[in-house]
Amino acid sequence: MHNSIAPSPAATRQHASLPALRVAVSPRDVTDELYANDVLAARFLARIERDDLRHVASRTFPRRRTAFGDLGVLGEVELTWTVGDAEDALILVDGVLPALLISSRGTCEVVVAAPDAAAARDTAAGLERALRDEPPPDDRVPLRFWARGDSGGELQRRAVDAPGWDDVAPNYPPAVRDQVAGLVAATAPAGGSLLLWHGPPGTGKTHALQALTRAWRPWCTAHYVTDPEALLQGTAYLMDVATRRLGDEQRPWRLIVLEDAGELMAADARSEVGQGLSRLLNLTDGLLGQGLRCILLVTTNEPLGRLHPAIRRPGRCWAEVAFPAFGPADAAAWLALRGVEHDAGRGPVSLAELFAIADGRTLGRDTAAGPRVGFAQALRA
Repeated sequence: MHNSIAPSPAATRQHASLPALRVAVSPRDVTDELYANDVLAARFLARIERDDLRHVASRTFPRRRTAFGDLGVLGEVELTWTVGDAEDALILVDGVLPALLISSRGTCEVVVAAPDAAAARDTAAGLERALRDEPPPDDRVPLRFWARGDSGGELQRRAVDAPGWDDVAPNYPPAVRDQVAGLVAATAPAGGSLLLWHGPPGTGKTHALQALTRAWRPWCTAHYVTDPEALLQGTAYLMDVATRRLGDEQRPWRLIVLEDAGELMAADARSEVGQGLSRLLNLTDGLLGQGLRCILLVTTNEPLGRLHPAIRRPGRCWAEVAFPAFGPADAAAWLALRGVEHDAGRGPVSLAELFAIADGRTLGRDTAAGPRVGFAQALRA
């Protein structure tokens, strides 16, 4: 649950107070992802104590819209509180059962208290059905964006456009196409849980990543780390990304993406980063990762020889995919498919440069890298 102003010790008392009131709370039912506004939380707890409600159930799920709209159709409205991009509400369902509704950052949580466990669970489930957004269409993938907060990881949800692999496969040289196609078809890791994608800027790593998350959507949730260096510096942050229970997750695996993180994986990385890298790699095949179903995907523009050899260790690295520029023959074939007659030259040509040629744009220094289209742009969309 969330605090509309900022998470604070006072706000966290909501969960700390429930056991003191001898309310039966299952750790699987109540998460600590969001914090309720202090005033609403206090009124909710007062209702629990006054009416001797001993069972609480919670449901967390994605919700693109922050505002709840007409809450009167769900119950009797006691109080609503809106600050910035967050809205909280306290309602009485059927005029009797208190329900705390919290909406912020693409996530909604409902917490219901009742005299028996079944009533609490059923009421929470009914509120979820009423408030949950329709699932994103097939061409949009729900992503979870992580950043380091004061005491671990902070999360935002956003659905982003993602192409189907068949639609973008022709944009890659045959060797890359075959390797990525094998990964897209997978339904579980094989021979390790680390994926390493490397190649110069402008070779299409991000678009391939978007297609991969779309293909894996039925069995794997996608988690994008916006600050990879911070992830390596704090164990609490790392474990939040790897283990925090999110109410909308009903898939067995997590894909954790570190985009453009090659400098942090270099053999000469400074000592504190190197220690964090060891923890990160232990998440894939060490004791730290035992029982966790996490796949780590690292993309980098760095030459492969600069990366720490531990990253490529057999049994750890599921697949290493090189994204090279197009050679002259492949570049000519790519342009011919689009009806473009153009001599791309004798040297390697990036995918971004090929698109520029096809669009009739002048090639320049920035063209090779292309526009920045990383997943992090979705946060600013």
